[in-house]
Amino acid sequence: PMGNNPTKFQLVIARVEANNPSVQELSLEKHDVGDKRIRVLAEALRQNNTLERLNLSACNITALGVRYLSDAICNIIITSNVRRLNLSDNVKVGPEGGKYLANALKNNKILEQLAINNCGLGDEGFIPLAEVLSTNRSLAVLEAGGNEITDEGAKALGDALKLNTSLEGTSLWNNLITSNGAQHVAEGLAANKTLLWIGLGGNGVDVEGAWALAEGIRGNESLQWLGMGGNMLGDRGAMHLATLLANDACCLQSIGLGGNEISDDGATNIAGALKTNTKLKSLGLGGNRIGDEGTKQLAEMLLTNGSLQKLLLSSNIIGDTAVVHLATALETNTGLETLLLADNPFSDEGGEGLAKVLCSANKTLRTLDIHNSQMTNASEKRIVKVLQGKSALTRLGSAFGAKNNILTIIKGDENKEA
Repeated sequence: PMGNNPTKFQLVIARVEANNPSVQELSLEKHDVGDKRIRVLAEALRQNNTLERLNLSACNITALGVRYLSDAICNIIITSNVRRLNLSDNVKVGPEGGKYLANALKNNKILEQLAINNCGLGDEGFIPLAEVLSTNRSLAVLEAGGNEITDEGAKALGDALKLNTSLEGTSLWNNLITSNGAQHVAEGLAANKTLLWIGLGGNGVDVEGAWALAEGIRGNESLQWLGMGGNMLGDRGAMHLATLLANDACCLQSIGLGGNEISDDGATNIAGALKTNTKLKSLGLGGNRIGDEGTKQLAEMLLTNGSLQKLLLSSNIIGDTAVVHLATALETNTGLETLLLADNPFSDEGGEGLAKVLCSANKTLRTLDIHNSQMTNASEKRIVKVLQGKSALTRLGSAFGAKNNILTIIKGDENKEA
């Protein structure tokens, strides 16, 4: 560990102090650096204008260490060139650390990306960061997941979005934001002209928040990605977002709705919207309660929709009938490139029907995940062998898939894309 190896750390400091243009990135991730060594690093940064990317995640840094860093990146003698700063997983940064960073952003005109996930900010530490976005014109990405931010923090962000013209993306996943907070964010999105993506997954947003977001995004011409996985949207929330997707003015290219208790009704509404939507490229519906009827409607949508490229349906309750419908749709669909069906209860019939189409009519699907289904081992092994030899797949998720230059096993975590 870095904390027990002072010689190694001294070499790191020497590299920073040398101000070598070829050294543009420094990562001390998961090393027990601590505040004392961060102070030494901060002093070295005062003499450096070549380092662009600094990763200090999980380095046992507290608010004091953040203060040292904040002072360094605001040095007026030698202007800091650090454009990406990752301080995530330093749980002792706390509210005071957030305030130090906010003060730094008032003066720093260079920093473009700040990741401060899981740092114990709370509203007290996040609100100053959000407020400074009203005037800061350099920060393009702010990640603040896992910080116990509530609706008050969401309000501060929403207010800032009304004025900010540089932020391109922000994530507030795994916080304590409810529909009230989502409404504040939606008001900001209605006025914002530059934000490309926002992640609000793992909060407590329900149907009212879905309605507010749909209304706020309706006239937004910049937002391309909305992450809402792990909330409480339900079928009614899905209906509101389906209405948004059916609007010709909607510019979303990706929407993540995994883990939201969406069933066949919600899936049917979304499928209906996508029969006319030509902009959405990725739809995440994993970890819901979608069964055969909802999946059938999604399959029918694929008969006419040629723009959707990724359909994520892992961890639902999809059986053979629905998988056969998907297979039928893939006979003529030439747009879909990724289909995730892991952890669903379809058996040999569904798997074999899918494989038949992928080895004959369909030549455009590149990624398929079918692991943890109810297929027999013998049938899944046979299907995998056939797909390896005759399909156009480049990635296959199966317990029996070979990992080689042609096919790789897709890890289960990737199926939870929200």
